Amino acid sequence: MAVLTQERLLRGWEEGLGQGRVARAVALAAAAGGHSFEEACDLPLGARDALLVGLRGACFRGDVQALADCPACGEELEVAVPLSDLRRRGEAVRGEVTVRGHRVRFRALTSRDVLAVEAAGTACAGARRRLVTRCVLAVDGEAVDGQALDGEAVDGEAVGALGDEVLEAVAAALPAVDPGADIRLDLTCALCGHGWAAPFDVAAHLWADVDACARGLLGDVHTLARAYGWREKEVLALSAARRRFYLEAVGA
Repeated sequence: MAVLTQERLLRGWEEGLGQGRVARAVALAAAAGGHSFEEACDLPLGARDALLVGLRGACFRGDVQALADCPACGEELEVAVPLSDLRRRGEAVRGEVTVRGHRVRFRALTSRDVLAVEAAGTACAGARRRLVTRCVLAVDGEAVDGQALDGEAVDGEAVGALGDEVLEAVAAALPAVDPGADIRLDLTCALCGHGWAAPFDVAAHLWADVDACARGLLGDVHTLARAYGWREKEVLALSAARRRFYLEAVGA
């Protein structure tokens, strides 16, 4: 991960404001990794979320605090999630499945795939199919629409003709090609003893922390700019100890 500066954190926060969940995650991952927004869009979801976990560790101390409802009894659980439980689970790789004579090669999903399907406004069932077809690279060993295996997947005729059984096999194999894309926590309800694997959205939990941090930083800039006439860049360049001293000096 690139060295994270407060300016970069603020840039990621600013780009994420007013955006949907996926675009926010991309903006924060770009800030964490020193990428452009477009570059971060093309990262496998597991790599994107690994940057988010690294960002959380660089900016905030302690466990991630989360809530989960027990699917058996409905009890709400307060969960403290150590960052070590969220660390990257391996690099994304290419995958391959064979169903009813179709040999299908595919890649891990990216944020660009998810954003494209969201923009299309497809209904739930259709969105799932479009999402899976976007990651298909080749059918029966031939590149889709003549495209090379390392190119971006397209909704070519060969992909569109694949049956639901084949696409479901691809969908089922996606977690194996990008283990970090689907983070789940093993939880046990203290009330009824039910255990289950709960999905954990790194981006959603991180955004609340980043939003609070960014607003705090801008509040410091506002206070010291009014008191001393300093520019934002000058305030952010101060060490935490020196900034705290100046804030105390002006009674903030």
